Amino acid sequence: MPLVRFALYLISMRIVVDYAGISPLGRARPGVSSLHGTEEVLVVHVGRSDAPAEQARPSEGRWRTSDEAQNRDREVRGHENAHLSTLGPYAASGIVYNTVTGADGESIAIGGHIDVDLSEVPGDPEATMRKARTIINAAEAPGDPSAADMQVAARAYRLIQQAQSELLVDESA
Repeated sequence: MPLVRFALYLISMRIVVDYAGISPLGRARPGVSSLHGTEEVLVVHVGRSDAPAEQARPSEGRWRTSDEAQNRDREVRGHENAHLSTLGPYAASGIVYNTVTGADGESIAIGGHIDVDLSEVPGDPEATMRKARTIINAAEAPGDPSAADMQVAARAYRLIQQAQSELLVDESA
């Protein structure tokens, strides 16, 4: 059974945990220039929720994870859930998240994937086409498909073309 995966990853992503401005990157922003071009940087700012960053130290007070990191977590989880809910029985796995640990020990999703069953339905080209259309819809479900999502959609489209060819051969015989 050919398996492919929907995936949401940021390519060339660096994750920096900044304990209240102690990190040498401080308040680094995404799009930091590197030797290999532009690199995506997710800075997980961890600081006391009751004190300014310059007064905080990792051993004091209550710490919190940055809003940017929490937003990324929500974005990734929503993206993967949109795939899974549309895929239905064609999901060959549950969602697998790539995570970092936040200030309170919580898992922050920074990427994820779902394995997808892209095999044909033996002896039933019409069912194969229905399956492939569902997979294409699932690839586009988040509204902002990743490159990996579009590769899955392209493979599903080729599956439709193969099934249509089988139908034409059957009709002409």
